[in-house]
Amino acid sequence: MRPMARSLKASFGLVLIAALLVTLTGSAQTPSTGRVMRDKLTHTQKILEAIMVSDFDLLDRESAALVRATELPAWSVLKSPEYLRQSAAFVSAIQDLRDAARARDLDRAALQYMSLTLTCFQCHKHLKGARVAGK
Repeated sequence: MRPMARSLKASFGLVLIAALLVTLTGSAQTPSTGRVMRDKLTHTQKILEAIMVSDFDLLDRESAALVRATELPAWSVLKSPEYLRQSAAFVSAIQDLRDAARARDLDRAALQYMSLTLTCFQCHKHLKGARVAGK
């Protein structure tokens, strides 16, 4: 494996682990929101796999699945301005990832994946902080 590929894989792993830890440390807002978040995690893991094996079709399919997840009622259960901003950033990051997949640009897809997972991390961090402040 090339040094850059190893570095990207390690970076992806760290971002994914951080997002997972933030997800697991706070309870979901509702049971249906929890299911959507678990599905989101599954899709992001498959996206990572698609990038690692250069499977652009899988990358596009899993990115499309994330878009559909954001259209579910459980996704928009929260209405705060910050949550709406975070959600919009996530949707924008998904679209950027899909654009990279369609262009068959693996380097751009890798960077967009990192951006996508950082949007997850930032939102989960915000929500965790809001729950702690509300206690």
